Amino acid sequence: MAIFEKDTEALDAYSHAVITAAERVGPAVVRIDVEHERYGRFTARPEYGGGIGSGFIYSSDGQILTNAHVVEYARRIRVTLADGRTFDAGLVGSDPSVDVAILRIGADRLPVAELGKAPLRVGQLVVAVGNPYGLNWTVTAGVVSALDRTLDVPGKYKMEHLIQTDTSINPGNSGGPLVDSLGRVVGITTAMMPMAQGLGFSVPLETVKDAIVRIMQKQEAASLSGVSLGVGGMRVLIDEALRQKYRLRSRYGMEIVEVRRESPAERAQLRRRDVIVSADEHVVTEPKDLQQVVRSHGAGDRIVLGFLREGTSRKVTAVL
Repeated sequence: MAIFEKDTEALDAYSHAVITAAERVGPAVVRIDVEHERYGRFTARPEYGGGIGSGFIYSSDGQILTNAHVVEYARRIRVTLADGRTFDAGLVGSDPSVDVAILRIGADRLPVAELGKAPLRVGQLVVAVGNPYGLNWTVTAGVVSALDRTLDVPGKYKMEHLIQTDTSINPGNSGGPLVDSLGRVVGITTAMMPMAQGLGFSVPLETVKDAIVRIMQKQEAASLSGVSLGVGGMRVLIDEALRQKYRLRSRYGMEIVEVRRESPAERAQLRRRDVIVSADEHVVTEPKDLQQVVRSHGAGDRIVLGFLREGTSRKVTAVL
């Protein structure tokens, strides 16, 4: 009888730890739906598809961490929060060498996942939260099986210093947080071994932090001109009827998914879901096109933007 009571107490303690971890990180976990566009090996025509992944909010102003492979070849990214709200997301940047990417959505005051501090130990309890096979906000638990593992990604690169766990990981989990018993993020779930059961890998937190620094430094280097329009966006396909009606030169435009407060874009009354198609008569199909035009200007310069809003073609002048 005494042995049974001890087993029950141990089970309750284990359950309590998993429940606590899941409840603490759960509000910051997001579902990521991606529409892909890429060119096949044997055709010049684009191939379209979709995928599902996971991620988590690490900054209350709408910045989200996920895997680089989740958003690779993305032509549209949609993020669903734990409270059910859905947003278009822009890609801030990625570091494929460690499979880390940063997204941004146009929202603030969001719940944030707490980052861990203490080093991991083999045998330590860990919990993964994600969307395996599209089953939203699924919780699985296990232990750290090994540290500092190396994984060869076929046809791509070698990933090093990975956390190996026996936590159940399936397609759709990628990009979700791996947390300790207090719900603090210790890594990003990144891969599972094909044909292997109970074997998963995650990018450790220190590697993730280094990747964030590299990505943000790259963004800062891209803004050395000291000017910014203050928008985030992504490439979208323009309706063919609209393209012909307004004689647009490209099938694509840049849909605005974020307008930063007190920015030139906000002062010019640009809105989310506006689709920018030109900047100073240069064709804009994606964020980098707009960035190139903006970088050629200085503070106080004017830039004329052509855009689509609710099926109509418009122009506006923004002061940088």
